[in-house]
Amino acid sequence: MPWSWYYGCELKQLWAGPVRRSIGGRPFVIFRTKSGTIAALDARCVHLGADLSRGQVVGECLRCPFHEWAFGTDGRCTNIPASPSIPEFAMQASYPTVVRGGHVFVFNSLQARFDMPCFDTATYESLHPANPIEFYADIDWPLVAGNGFDLQHFRAAHDRTLVGEPIIDSPSTFARRIRANFLVTGKGWRDRLTEKFSGRQVEMSVTCWSGTLILVMAKFRRTTSYGMVCVTPLSPGKTRLQTIVWVPKSRTKLGRMIIDPIDAIIRRSFIKAFMRADQDRLDGTRYNRNTLIGADAALAAYFDWLQATILGEQFSK
Repeated sequence: MPWSWYYGCELKQLWAGPVRRSIGGRPFVIFRTKSGTIAALDARCVHLGADLSRGQVVGECLRCPFHEWAFGTDGRCTNIPASPSIPEFAMQASYPTVVRGGHVFVFNSLQARFDMPCFDTATYESLHPANPIEFYADIDWPLVAGNGFDLQHFRAAHDRTLVGEPIIDSPSTFARRIRANFLVTGKGWRDRLTEKFSGRQVEMSVTCWSGTLILVMAKFRRTTSYGMVCVTPLSPGKTRLQTIVWVPKSRTKLGRMIIDPIDAIIRRSFIKAFMRADQDRLDGTRYNRNTLIGADAALAAYFDWLQATILGEQFSK
């Protein structure tokens, strides 16, 4: 499990109470206090292991459903109904959280190793998000981001033909980026609509943060699409993908109220179909360094970076 930002939930879900999320088999509880503070704690109560996601938010604390121990957003126990004193061990691990575009993200270590990243040419305030797209894939989690560095698959799965050589770099210690130009060469109705309304050539930028958070920009002649793929390892060979499509906000209030939601729905449907083509092909695949060929150089380099920079650095500590 790399240290990274993981998708938690939609902010509006917290109005109904705490939300439980599992990241790599470890349970977290996310909750919103009365004042609006968002927090994430270990979901198992330090007392006897009760599930805090079944508890209740009272003021600025989360109350355990078993013995009503109350925990603040920093994880410290603030009240035990059955005891006038609070033992030193009465503390839950507390994790960093951020809210972006109505979505809550959680970092899985006590301190965030890097700020929540954004797209190179936009801010979250300038974008309107669509509802998340959720997929489950029968693959190990590193292969999801690795798919963005597998240039062969764009032709086979998406009818995109590579133009020129890709540019690969690391804009941050925790990030790996690939930029490449493609021609839309498919003959399906989605490809024809894309070519007509957006353009035939697309500049793709895929930036992978810590192996689990992938920011994708597709810049056409007439428009730019933004996608965020949130990868959550569930178990060996099983991964959950939650993708959020973002569209540039309109300049007018009416446009933001009417046009942007419609635009987000349309682009979401295209991206969902785009990802569906990947899901069917990815299921069951496994990475094998010994079977790669020359055309897999970008893919091999990505896995080398992931092992040396992310996994190797983390697990050496």
